[in-house]
Amino acid sequence: MKKSICLLCIILLFVSGCTSINNSKHEIEVTLYYANEAYIETGNEALDKFITVKKKINPTNNHVLSILNELKKDPNIENANTQINKDLIFLDAKIENGIAYVNVSSQNLNGGSLQEFFIIGQIVYSLTSLEDVQKVQFLVDGKKQETLMGHYTIDKPFDENLDQ
Repeated sequence: MKKSICLLCIILLFVSGCTSINNSKHEIEVTLYYANEAYIETGNEALDKFITVKKKINPTNNHVLSILNELKKDPNIENANTQINKDLIFLDAKIENGIAYVNVSSQNLNGGSLQEFFIIGQIVYSLTSLEDVQKVQFLVDGKKQETLMGHYTIDKPFDENLDQ
């Protein structure tokens, strides 16, 4: 009986050692939108306002929050620049019924109208490029507000054309 139990334990150890556990994070490719520095400097309406960058990211449990935090980083692409302040705090982000809810802290939420336009655009274009997002609703400290930074109305969700 003892031999059978020992043999069973050895077999179980051998079999469990044959299975591999993959601890590597799952990379996803996303399309991120950044401000076109040439447009900002010249105001030339013939230029695209945004530059798209395909990037592979390792999302955390919340892939929307991972994308938002990635947008805060310098894209290291010529003429592409982020207008999202590194000190801006994303409190939460979730997707419900095709709408991405982006909850930002009011702390460090300031800037001019051009910066506000690009912050909204970077986020809306990047998130609506996801298959499961059709619109983006901004929240400030967990609540719907009239504006994000005093210039653009955010009380309704934005679609991929920045229409509400």
